[in-house]
Amino acid sequence: MRTFLLLALVASTLRATPPEAPPPVALPFTEQRTITSAEIGQQFDLLVRLPDDYATSGKRYPVLFVLDGWHFPFLAFLANNNLYSEKMPPVIMVNLSYPAGINTMVPRARDFTPTTFTEREANSGGAPAFLKFLANDVIPYVDKTYRTFPANRGLLGHSYGGLFALYALEERPDLFQRIVAASPVVDWDHRYLFTHAAGKLKNLAFPVRLDLSAGDDDVTGVPDFEKLLTEIGTGKLVHRFTLYPGQNHNSVRTLSFPAGLYWIYADR
Repeated sequence: MRTFLLLALVASTLRATPPEAPPPVALPFTEQRTITSAEIGQQFDLLVRLPDDYATSGKRYPVLFVLDGWHFPFLAFLANNNLYSEKMPPVIMVNLSYPAGINTMVPRARDFTPTTFTEREANSGGAPAFLKFLANDVIPYVDKTYRTFPANRGLLGHSYGGLFALYALEERPDLFQRIVAASPVVDWDHRYLFTHAAGKLKNLAFPVRLDLSAGDDDVTGVPDFEKLLTEIGTGKLVHRFTLYPGQNHNSVRTLSFPAGLYWIYADR
């Protein structure tokens, strides 16, 4: 009887003890840092993917800034795959992400849109502040923390992130030398970007490579913007546009991200 009670107690204890959780999957050569914008009133996570040999090489590397944290695993994979494809140089990838647990669609609509356009987004128009945050806080922090080439920066964005990338190009063409704008929302606020393109982009002081892309569900916006760039004759702005058949606004990323990155770094 005593043996039975002892076995019952042991069994009860085992049932009451939750199993130890397995360890999470960690991406190699990655780290996370945090930076806060007092002006925006927002904390951001910087998800960083370093080149595989960063710790031992002593070299400096170009920096690729990526918008939207959900892109980080895919971009980290591309960095790993590049060891074998060798389609672009090793870069320090810095992905700007909102903290976990918040609805990121709200702050990204704020930060990536250049004008207040409440009929589409209630809290829009924060791109000027976000661009200032990038230029004055994020980029200096990254240049101070890592071994970078300050004259070789890239920016990648999709959808509203692509809209912001083109806005940054128009407002601060000196800030990024390589830009991937995948399915950018160029129809924002009655085609705001179109209105300012000629005056902002015709006579750039520095060379910029711009990759534009869209799925074939976009039959006017992005193709029209690329046509405008061609008509302007943008000089030092070298650009291309790719329409991906059978892809839509979201699926286009899996094709346009690697292809766009390979192209903007083709002159390395």
